[in-house]
Amino acid sequence: MNGEDLRDEYIEALLDRITSVRYPSHELIGRAEKIVYKQEQAERLVRYLISTVDEVQYPSHQIMDRVERILFAYPGRPYKQRI
Repeated sequence: MNGEDLRDEYIEALLDRITSVRYPSHELIGRAEKIVYKQEQAERLVRYLISTVDEVQYPSHQIMDRVERILFAYPGRPYKQRI
């Protein structure tokens, strides 16, 4: 197993933890937001965040901000392209 495989394994474990509970900690979501580096990982995180926005009448502005940061890249963002 190489470094990239270990990174992927860690990110998948983190995403599994986030998506398996109703109210994941904002710290875990923040960590995932900062370290996802593959499009598939970012898409998985964004799909989950969008579903949480979709499920409530008054969505969290922090969650909406996270979605926008990931979807609408800004200078310095680790992704080379938008999702």
